[in-house]
Amino acid sequence: MKAIILAAGKATRLLPLTKDTPQCLLKVKDKTILEHQLDLIKNSKLDDVAVVSGYLGRDVEKYCKKLGIKVLINPFYDVSGMAMTLWVVRDELKKGFTFLYSDILFDSKVIDELLKSKSDICLAIKKNSLREEAERVIEKDGKIEKVSKPKLEGENGEFVGIAKFSEQGAKRLIEELDKVARENINLSFIGVIDNLIGQGESISAYDIKDSKFIDIDFPDDLKKAEKLI
Repeated sequence: MKAIILAAGKATRLLPLTKDTPQCLLKVKDKTILEHQLDLIKNSKLDDVAVVSGYLGRDVEKYCKKLGIKVLINPFYDVSGMAMTLWVVRDELKKGFTFLYSDILFDSKVIDELLKSKSDICLAIKKNSLREEAERVIEKDGKIEKVSKPKLEGENGEFVGIAKFSEQGAKRLIEELDKVARENINLSFIGVIDNLIGQGESISAYDIKDSKFIDIDFPDDLKKAEKLI
């Protein structure tokens, strides 16, 4: 299965570190965030990796070329949301894929366990753990009933930035992305997922439980990531 790493955004909350450096190329100890992610992916059943860039895309492309990693570009990154980044590379998604935000580090077993899900669409979540900047979910009996950035009544977990789509799940996602491209190019990834839920699509949840992960949103998070690594 293919891994798609979304690395198109400017990551303004990490300024000034991201003024001249793409977020995925920031260092955690002696490696970039992207290198750490690639190491984690190598330990899983994901045998094909593509990075989708935008901001400082030439730097990402040059870096990935050295590693033999495919790079795709979203030329609209500055005026669109994450949904449009996926729409631009929709042909890469058709056979099913695993999705990763480019600013997360995690225990390698998270992907292995997520790939065991037989659901067409499955989001990795951490229950009963809600950071202030979290993408919040309402999960019940293994299903996601709602996902949102603003606080939710009944929220009981957060999306950790990793999701799996089977071929059928990817088909449904692409259909929704085609609608988004005509209606709301600023929509986020979780906005698309919430749209699918509203249309009756079944979205499963995999609770990572005690597995560690960190979302690198702010400069201090880089220090926290060093402890995780």
